[in-house]
Amino acid sequence: MHNFKCTGWFDRHQENRLCIIGKVAEYEQKNMRHNFLLTTLAILLLSSGCAMQPQWTRYEMCFGLTSNAGQTKISDQEWERFRDEQIVTRFPDGFTLYNARGYWRSGSKTYTEPSMVLMIVSSENEDTVRKLDDIAESYKQNFHQESVLQIRSPVNVDFND
Repeated sequence: MHNFKCTGWFDRHQENRLCIIGKVAEYEQKNMRHNFLLTTLAILLLSSGCAMQPQWTRYEMCFGLTSNAGQTKISDQEWERFRDEQIVTRFPDGFTLYNARGYWRSGSKTYTEPSMVLMIVSSENEDTVRKLDDIAESYKQNFHQESVLQIRSPVNVDFND
């Protein structure tokens, strides 16, 4: 590479022309290095599969199994009917349910109740969110609940096929 010393524009015409040509060549060389690095990074990401994996989300909902401010236990039969009518019909391809124990604080008192947690892993989409919102509303109405906790987390998924 040439070491050009740029002089004022009105100095000798030939020296200015060489200075401009040198600066353009220097810029193009830096730009080529930058493009090479970006291209290399893109190839590495594509070959590792990072750019091709869909975005997956784990949705969880926590259902308290008592109603009327903890005074009435929701029976197994009531829960199973709700599960079959509201969850199975919306997610026939599968989901996971597990028992939990919920704790929360109101004022100075700590409350606890048996709970059921619904977990669904799905690609991120509005249809899934709408279905879960509908399930939560139905549960609140049917069992006189103040709320249903919903959790959404991005996850990496591998089915080990």
